[in-house]
Amino acid sequence: MIKEIKHFLLQDFNLLNSIFNKVFLIACIGIYSAFFIGAYSPFNINQWGNNYYWQFLLIGIAVISTSQFLLRPMFGLKSFKIYSLILWGLFEMLLMSSTLHFLYAIPFETLADNIYDYLHTIWIVCLVATVPYVLVILYFGFKEKLATIKDDEKGDLGSFPDSGNKLLTILGENNKVIIAIKHHRILYVKSAGNYLEFYYLKGGELAKELIRARLKEVEERIVNTNIVKVHRSYLVNVRHISSLKKTKKGYEIIVQHNPDVIIPVSTSFKASFEESLKQKVTH
Repeated sequence: MIKEIKHFLLQDFNLLNSIFNKVFLIACIGIYSAFFIGAYSPFNINQWGNNYYWQFLLIGIAVISTSQFLLRPMFGLKSFKIYSLILWGLFEMLLMSSTLHFLYAIPFETLADNIYDYLHTIWIVCLVATVPYVLVILYFGFKEKLATIKDDEKGDLGSFPDSGNKLLTILGENNKVIIAIKHHRILYVKSAGNYLEFYYLKGGELAKELIRARLKEVEERIVNTNIVKVHRSYLVNVRHISSLKKTKKGYEIIVQHNPDVIIPVSTSFKASFEESLKQKVTH
């Protein structure tokens, strides 16, 4: 049970990477919050005047927008694990609560009363923002699952020949399946010592999986000629190459969905790589 929970928390979550999804999340929180504040009237806000209603709403939207578009890049959070997504969501709730409390809280005489007032602010913010936040995350997950099912049904057989729809399965101790990915979903595989970094498509988004295995084990199980070795540390699916540049020793390639990574093609694998490119063009 603990292993399953740990595995779940360590899964990649890339569905809040795109600008559209971030804006969608912020918009949903804003719309839900407008109805919630109007109906529930936290802090007796209706007695303060209409201006405060909109101030509360706009401050909340401004804080979460700052979090998603400024703080995430500042802290290097281009993507999340499940556990880091949960922690970041909690951080955003505290950030909104602290901002509202700092701007609008009335100081009390005792420390206990001030702490209680701050905790009450956190409670209200969580009531307002958590529900739409969770619903949007679940919606993104459902949408990804649906896209995966449709993709599996289609099989992409026209675009990815050579058994591209078959599973690449890597087994670990006691013949337990460590990872199973359809060949046509694989972008590239990188060797990192005794581990392999699998980069693949999951619901149209980039996903990464780290497993304990050697590159040779993967090579032996590949039945798709589109996946070729380009370097002693890399296997690449030529169907997902977005650009390449010739160098003195070979090539430098960039794959789709991961433009920040440059993969080298070494001299030893240059000829086989060029042959695989020719096959790609002829299909």
